[in-house]
Amino acid sequence: MKLFSWYRSALARNPVLNVLVLAAFFNLFCVALIFDERQNALIQAKGSSGNIVAAVGRDISRNIEIIDLTIQKIIDRIKQPDFARQGSDLQRQLLFDQVATARYFAAIAVADQTGKLTYHSRLTDLNVINVATNQYFMAHRDHPDTGLYVSLPIKSPVGLGWAIVFSRQLSHLDGSFAGIVYVALSLDYFTDLFRRMDLGPNGSMALIRRDGKLLAREPFNERQLGTDISTTDIYRQFSMERSGSFESHASPLDGIPRLYTFAQIGDFPLTISVGRTLRDVYAAWWRRAFTIGIIVVALTGAMIALAFNLRREFRRRQLAHQESLHNEALFRGAMRGAGIGTALLNLDGTVFKVNPALCRLFGFAADEMLSKTVAVVLHPDDAPPDDGPLLRGEIDFAESERRYLRKDRTEVWVLRSSSLVRDEAGRPAYLIVQFQDITARREAEEKLRYSATHDELTGLLNRAAFEQELEEAVVESRRTGIRHALAFLDLDRLKIINDTAGHVAGDALLQGVAGALPTYLRKGDIIGRLGGDEFGIILLGCPLDDATEILERLNTAASAIQFPWDDRSYKVGASIGVTEISPASRSTSALLAQADIACLTAKMAGRNRVSLYRPEQSDAVDRHREIAVAAGIKEAIEEDRLRLFAQRIVACADTSLERYEIVVRMADKDGIIIPPSVFIPAAERYDLIGAIDRWVVRKTLSLVGKALTSDREICIHVNLSAASLGDPSFLTYALEVIEDSGVPPEILVFEITETALISNMALAISTVGKLREIGCQIALDDFGAGLSSFRYLREFPVDIVKIDGSFVRNMIASSVDHHIVKSIHQVARELGAQTVAEFVEDQATFNMVCTMGITFAQGYAIHKPQPFEAVVAAAKIKDEV
Repeated sequence: MKLFSWYRSALARNPVLNVLVLAAFFNLFCVALIFDERQNALIQAKGSSGNIVAAVGRDISRNIEIIDLTIQKIIDRIKQPDFARQGSDLQRQLLFDQVATARYFAAIAVADQTGKLTYHSRLTDLNVINVATNQYFMAHRDHPDTGLYVSLPIKSPVGLGWAIVFSRQLSHLDGSFAGIVYVALSLDYFTDLFRRMDLGPNGSMALIRRDGKLLAREPFNERQLGTDISTTDIYRQFSMERSGSFESHASPLDGIPRLYTFAQIGDFPLTISVGRTLRDVYAAWWRRAFTIGIIVVALTGAMIALAFNLRREFRRRQLAHQESLHNEALFRGAMRGAGIGTALLNLDGTVFKVNPALCRLFGFAADEMLSKTVAVVLHPDDAPPDDGPLLRGEIDFAESERRYLRKDRTEVWVLRSSSLVRDEAGRPAYLIVQFQDITARREAEEKLRYSATHDELTGLLNRAAFEQELEEAVVESRRTGIRHALAFLDLDRLKIINDTAGHVAGDALLQGVAGALPTYLRKGDIIGRLGGDEFGIILLGCPLDDATEILERLNTAASAIQFPWDDRSYKVGASIGVTEISPASRSTSALLAQADIACLTAKMAGRNRVSLYRPEQSDAVDRHREIAVAAGIKEAIEEDRLRLFAQRIVACADTSLERYEIVVRMADKDGIIIPPSVFIPAAERYDLIGAIDRWVVRKTLSLVGKALTSDREICIHVNLSAASLGDPSFLTYALEVIEDSGVPPEILVFEITETALISNMALAISTVGKLREIGCQIALDDFGAGLSSFRYLREFPVDIVKIDGSFVRNMIASSVDHHIVKSIHQVARELGAQTVAEFVEDQATFNMVCTMGITFAQGYAIHKPQPFEAVVAAAKIKDEV
């Protein structure tokens, strides 16, 4: 009793032991179930085999009884007094024709006391067989009291096959031995009968005589017939009972383990046995046992794993409980000393603990906040925080930036961090909410956001923010059809004030103008500072005529400004360009360009006026376009929107030599490439071509210097304008760039035109001479287009002459052009210069150029201009390969 009590208490203290005991009982139950299933399988097999034994025994017993009855009738006929007086044929007929015979009877015969056949159902010649030496004959002869005798299987000497002989004795009137009557039952009867039974794989069925001799067996084996098994364990089982079942682990005939079921056939000295292999008997049981075993192993393993997991979980919970106690103590201490305001909230949102930092942050005493919600410090314009997902346990952490009010009603921004604490069952228990003061950071971010969109000096929108407002105005116009106006205002005399009074004065003027502009515009109009002395104005919902009227008043006011500084007064004016924002407006960049064009037009018309952009005025369109391009060139240079392209120049004698002419393209703000035929004339007209030359030289040499590190021969042609040749500082700039880039001067070819030479011949000769001194080559471009081309060859030494493409293009069809090209080449060759044929646009022209002996060819038939960076990258790859 005490042991049971101890065991029960141990189970209560140790759930792991509960699981292990359950696993043990489960295993015992499954073992018992498996053995019970095995017994059921054995019982089913015995029942099935017993049915077969009974059915076969009945069939054999019935046939033996028929045989014995047949023998008895023959004996009775022979003993009849008148039988001997009958003729032999009649005797045979009386013996065999009226006797019931069976299908498998091999023969019915009568033999006298000497073993000689006197009657035979199959044979007519009775002398062929004498049975005196056969066991069944001698058994009756030597033992008169022998009843029905069953012989061993005998093979017929006359071809009647294997048979078992059933015989009885014939006696004289005095009782002495007179012979035998026998019936030979074919062995096929037994084999056919046995094979009709379902014995399963490797099953067997046997007929055994009482003395242990094997009479018949399936599977049939002729050599096993008559085998004596009386000394085997199997026979001992047969001899002990009339019927039964037993397991044998090895058959004496074939060694296969079987379940044997047997029974004696009636009162005859015969036993029928059915053997089913143990594998067949227990096949279904083995499958079920294996399945159950797998389940048992799996569940036992799971139970053991569960036990270990429970053990680890109990230990973890114990440690967690201890740790939670420790952490709670630490947390209480941390809350008291933390610099961040912390509050513990019940699930209904009420506060049940706060730390000193929270009280300092909001200005409340601790007892003023306990049992209240944080709604007491919420900003009245803000919705309360949504802690629903936390309280429902869907998330464990949430963070947001919110406004709160201190007790003194001052505003404070805090970072509110909420963490969910769960109980041991994983259910939400309470919230830990921290409030970190981020007011200073928010104010700094607000200043940064303001600085990102406003001009620091004037406080107006900066260019990026103004363009965003312009984009929104364009979108609104497209959506609603409302038209707006865009104005571009440029202060006319700011540069003079900066140069004479200093930039401090200029900044003061800009601030004054920025402050005054809103007084002359409507409420809601947008003003921005776009550059140094440039302002942008968007007049929302204002037709162009109304906008012009407003801007005229603004311009009149600007013209009347007298800016005093250091006892001096400066007159200030403004040039204003205005364009319409309509649903058809293409883009913000196009609108800004239009307003800039109108502003430039106002400046060119005398300044201090308002100019409208009206593209439908045909006489001004071309000028406006050129001004627009000129206005964008400087910006494109500053924003690096110029693009270098390269066109290959091929040597006629060796096409593998690498030589490229650098050409420049310009991309607008939308990435659309503007061809040189559009922007180069504008650059030349507005003195911007020199800046383009410098950008091209610097960019080209930078790319070549970084990429081409091998010794392969390559030459680069760079075009120089008249402005650069006439600029004394350009030579110094070019020499510095060449030196800094590390590019060998020998690979550089500077191309100049006759126009560039005419502009300032003396300075051009000096510049070209210096470039040639350091190793650069000079090419005279578009040769032949001017009337004085040959004169320049005499006065101006060059290394390469580029024959104007207008002659080359038509030289196949025009004999005049052909002779001109040939003459130019001959003159250049006499002067020691190489020649380049431009505008080679088909293979026939190229072949003719090469036939003339011209040094190089250039044109679309050879190579179309490609981005120079791609050309350089391809050349670098070839070098590496």
